[in-house]
Amino acid sequence: AMIQWERPVFSSPFELWKEEGVLFLVLQPGATMKMQDMKEVIRLIAALDRTGKAPVFLEYPGNFAVQPGARDLLRRVCGAHGHPVAFYTTDAVGRQQGEYFKEVQRPAFPFRVFQLRDQAYAWTRERLQLVELLS
Repeated sequence: AMIQWERPVFSSPFELWKEEGVLFLVLQPGATMKMQDMKEVIRLIAALDRTGKAPVFLEYPGNFAVQPGARDLLRRVCGAHGHPVAFYTTDAVGRQQGEYFKEVQRPAFPFRVFQLRDQAYAWTRERLQLVELLS
């Protein structure tokens, strides 16, 4: 029988790094973003971006779950600082979730849903230039 590798219990549901002024937040397929994870994301974003204005490139896999409390927390944090968010997903369900978030939560920050990585990245670069112009 094949041994099924199981993800360690303590592994993170996300990866986060900053590159050329853009924050990359990559969510792991099959993971669940809980409140404590979201608080960790927020803490790390604040540490990586002192201005609170850096664009966020959010890569969202299809089978990712965000608990409602965590979703509200993300909205509040991005709204408070005004981080523009490029929501990149190649998955139909993920796209629906992104569009639903945009319509229902009506985020106070620039938020766009993309199906092409290059377009999403180009948009974050444009946002970055805007931030630099206005600062």
